[in-house]
Amino acid sequence: MKKLLLTILFLQVSNFLSAQEYHVFQSSGFNADVIADGIGGAAATTSIALDAGDFTLMSADFENTLGDPVPAYALPVSGLIDDLSLSGLSFQLAGYYENNSLRLENTADLGSLSFFNPAAATNIYILANSGSGTATLDGIIYFSDGSNQPFSGAVIPDWFFSNALPVVLSGFGRVSRTTDIMENPANDPRFYRYDIAILPENQTKDIVAMDFTKSSTAAGIANIFAVSAKLLGTCPEPTSLVASDITETSATISWTDAVIVPALGYEYFITTSNNIPTPSTPPSGEANGNSAVMTGLTIGTHYCVWVRSHCSATESGEWFSVCFTTGEISTPYTGSDIPTLYTLTPTASSPNTCPGLLTVHVPYGYHINGVSTAYQMQTASNGWMSEQRSLLVCNTTGNAESALTSGIGGSTGTYSYNRSDIHIADGAVGDVEFELRAWRTYGGSDCNADYNRVLASSWTVTFSYAPNLGTQHFNKGSFIIYPNPSQDLITVATDVMIEKVQLFNLLGQEVLQQNNINAKETQCALGSLPTGKYLLKVISENGVETKGIIKN
Repeated sequence: MKKLLLTILFLQVSNFLSAQEYHVFQSSGFNADVIADGIGGAAATTSIALDAGDFTLMSADFENTLGDPVPAYALPVSGLIDDLSLSGLSFQLAGYYENNSLRLENTADLGSLSFFNPAAATNIYILANSGSGTATLDGIIYFSDGSNQPFSGAVIPDWFFSNALPVVLSGFGRVSRTTDIMENPANDPRFYRYDIAILPENQTKDIVAMDFTKSSTAAGIANIFAVSAKLLGTCPEPTSLVASDITETSATISWTDAVIVPALGYEYFITTSNNIPTPSTPPSGEANGNSAVMTGLTIGTHYCVWVRSHCSATESGEWFSVCFTTGEISTPYTGSDIPTLYTLTPTASSPNTCPGLLTVHVPYGYHINGVSTAYQMQTASNGWMSEQRSLLVCNTTGNAESALTSGIGGSTGTYSYNRSDIHIADGAVGDVEFELRAWRTYGGSDCNADYNRVLASSWTVTFSYAPNLGTQHFNKGSFIIYPNPSQDLITVATDVMIEKVQLFNLLGQEVLQQNNINAKETQCALGSLPTGKYLLKVISENGVETKGIIKN
């Protein structure tokens, strides 16, 4: 009776969810029962352990012997898992009384899942984890017309500790098949979500099956528990939305057509908020083609443009967005992968003989007013993400970030880095050179990519820019100082004649003075001064103005 009721419950839940935006595949092909359930020991109610340590998962109705208390921490009896990291997405585990994992232990082990309820989708979501270490998978997605889409290098983290992939669910405990002792470690074990984008040419085809092959040689045992998808729907959204030709007052937004081209074109909504508009939000405008120009914008302002398909008078698709800041330019790195230098304990002042170099161009009449950077570092061999160190330097100004940035995760994988509000290049004009220094704390010697590297295609430097004072009227307090903070040389600039500059420490003591300047720009050397805060007094045709600076 228990098996029949659970079967009915699983099918009812799956059928209900299939009608939603996300689709839960009903699958066959699982080859292992790794979830203890019902009455009886863990070994008696499973076929094999999830990992190499003879541990397995358990259901909330698991009892070692009749009358034992059921665990307060366990997988739900229904097998329905809501994704805590992506609202609306759910996964359905197979019955606990039968095989419920596609378990791949050895290199080249192959398994297949077939779907009883095929569907056309834009994205596949795989619920998985790995026991006794990380595992890597290759595979193939099969479609109803006989075509397929391969994937490779899917890194599945160990079921403990990792945040390398989105964590769907955690903290549901485990049980030993040897001793039947239940454990409840904080925030562990974990289910992860691995995402695969379906290529546009395949999005109108039903997905019918998937193959998985363990490609890694390490000990990690891959376990695939469920597959869900984001449905294509009848009014799919456009893709590859990008902002380009960004100036201080305008930007061009362009995109790739939805796989089902909407009959009435596309609608867009522009806002200074990051909040997604509701389905009933009136659009700001319409575009019959694949682009729209936003004009009348304010410099230095963050905007988000949302675009959706307009399929009929009564049907529009989901909003899809891109965000940008006016007066902001992003420059990608075009070189090869950047190697890492082995240094056991690198610091922000450590030398690095193999950095990546990237030059940005500041438009004439403007200067840099803040920088952000993004890149990915990837492990190789048995390097770990936690062994990664990196630092951004502006060679033009001679300034660098004050501290290294470290990776996280005691496993292999790819770690993404994003930092903003960096002020190491403020005031720089023309061609400005940056370098990205990368180290590893384990593996070999010197510079190489054998254990860790920066992926070339992932590194960008984005800078905000503001008008130089030469294009503005010099009002009270409008002179600029750059770079600020600075390690040595600063520039003071206005559009009127500077007569005298004085620098004072916070005790009111004068530490520097320049007289008879009679120019609109002057430089001051701070190299001999202690680090700290100072007050800079500028005497010009407009009177006396004072601003704070930082010597670092």
